[in-house]
Amino acid sequence: MPAPTDRRRFTWAIAAVIAFGIAGIIGMAHMIWVALEKVASGQGLETYRTFWLVEFNYVGFLVMVGAVVVALLLGGAHWLHEWWQVKSLEKKYGSRESNT
Repeated sequence: MPAPTDRRRFTWAIAAVIAFGIAGIIGMAHMIWVALEKVASGQGLETYRTFWLVEFNYVGFLVMVGAVVVALLLGGAHWLHEWWQVKSLEKKYGSRESNT
């Protein structure tokens, strides 16, 4: 059984991951909201410089976010298809446990 100090560290680490995850989601939602406002007001093709001094525009940012969403959906569909295939093989040939 882990020591109480290890359990406390683990709890704090999980709390930090959750807090930073929520902050990241809120930050991304704000960036998407600003980009949607700019595109709706007709300023979508104006360029701005990112933190790394790369020129970008709001339409490009929205396209990039859309591409990431599509990639995540395709990856999830691929994972689900693979999971169905493994379940089908386990049903046909038995579980993965070896007899040795």
